[in-house]
Amino acid sequence: MPAIESPTLEQPAIETVAIVGAGWTGRQIAGQMLTHGIQVILTDPSPPSLDTSKSWILGNLSSFADQGYWPSVSADTVESRLTLLSLDRFLSNDHASETARSTVDFVLESVPEQAALKRRLLKNLSEVFSADTILASNSSYFVPSTFSKHLRFPERYAHFHFHVPIWKATVVDVAAAPETNPSTLERLRDLALRIGQTPIVQRVESSGYLFNAMLKSVLQSALQLVHRGVGDPASVDLAWKKATGMPVGPFGIMDQIGLDILLQTMSNARFVDGDDAWLPLIALVEPLVQQGRLGVKSGEGFFKY
Repeated sequence: MPAIESPTLEQPAIETVAIVGAGWTGRQIAGQMLTHGIQVILTDPSPPSLDTSKSWILGNLSSFADQGYWPSVSADTVESRLTLLSLDRFLSNDHASETARSTVDFVLESVPEQAALKRRLLKNLSEVFSADTILASNSSYFVPSTFSKHLRFPERYAHFHFHVPIWKATVVDVAAAPETNPSTLERLRDLALRIGQTPIVQRVESSGYLFNAMLKSVLQSALQLVHRGVGDPASVDLAWKKATGMPVGPFGIMDQIGLDILLQTMSNARFVDGDDAWLPLIALVEPLVQQGRLGVKSGEGFFKY
């Protein structure tokens, strides 16, 4: 694999990022960037989600700094770097919105793992922003070409995928589509380093990148064991943690990811691998999502938090 070229004057650092999607992952990405000096425009169709995200970021500043996860930054400083905008307002043609968009170096979508939703949003973003603005998806499993072929200026498009919890996992997959310009990957790699993450650059498309491709097999096996009645989530996680020395087992990992996100991913996999492989496992997760038990972010999933 050839090395990424060194930065040049024609490849300026990313200073302002627009994050589309203020859900559980989007707010973590925003907090990571804000505390590392990046200007962030956080946008979402739901204004209450924006307010919740801001409160979550400000509420964790001190504790995450004390634990060494985020730099120590004042609430006033973070607020001065953060702009909240509804998605409609962000994409509108009024002067204030156009001015806000003109400052953006990089737009990252972090909406639910639904191909049609992501494709529609990314196509819209590619038509609103100039070729100088990098676009990326935080998709967990879709390969970049799923979306790049629908975009204007696909050479400025890549995937920039975080692992949750972002402040602990500290890994970002920087994945190229067939059309991606090397300078796009370089600027995204540099951004990942600046915000305290470890970039793993991938030029060959593969669903799930590296870690998620391996994790899929582990989580699928754990769900199969419960489906077959071999063990329950607690015993499966106990076996995993005791044998590996890891602090979290497969079902704890699912709770960290978010069972709603997991369900979306499983539903996508169903159309690739077939109903027999996934419907019994979906039946274990779907009732929890319907009850609002989404994992860590809601206080309860397979386990209580």
